[in-house]
Amino acid sequence: MSNRMQRLEVLRVILSTSEMGSHEAILEELARNGWTITQATLSRDLSKLHAAKVLSTNGYRYILPDNPNYRRTLNPEAVTHYMRGSDFLSIRFSGNLAVLHTRPGYAGGLALDIDAQKLPAVLGTIAGDDTILIVMQEGTDREAFVEELAAVLPSVKSLLAQPDGEAEP
Repeated sequence: MSNRMQRLEVLRVILSTSEMGSHEAILEELARNGWTITQATLSRDLSKLHAAKVLSTNGYRYILPDNPNYRRTLNPEAVTHYMRGSDFLSIRFSGNLAVLHTRPGYAGGLALDIDAQKLPAVLGTIAGDDTILIVMQEGTDREAFVEELAAVLPSVKSLLAQPDGEAEP
């Protein structure tokens, strides 16, 4: 068995037997089990395992597809429903780049949902814990981009109407 497969098995056990909702906690537990990896490697491993971050009674945690609470949807209506909340905090532009700030832990899910919509103005996204970088098609008008994004993330228009594009606390 390769090192990666062994590490994935350890990660699978960790996620199945504990309620960890942050990369830091998972990285610490992996280190206690002899696996020192980067956050980027952990993100790839979580993706490979199809782990999802869900709200549980004790806060957010990662779960695997065999968990009964695991449900992922790419249904556009459901995505829009989930994105109406206060998870999205701000958006800023620079050239053909848009930087979206979210509450901690929400960026990955929102980026997945944005990518799933295959918006014509979006080349792709890169997500961290609370930040999403969106690369827009060259020559895309920001207003057209915001219109497309609003179909997925309705709060973007109201947020841009506020001073500095920041959500109120």
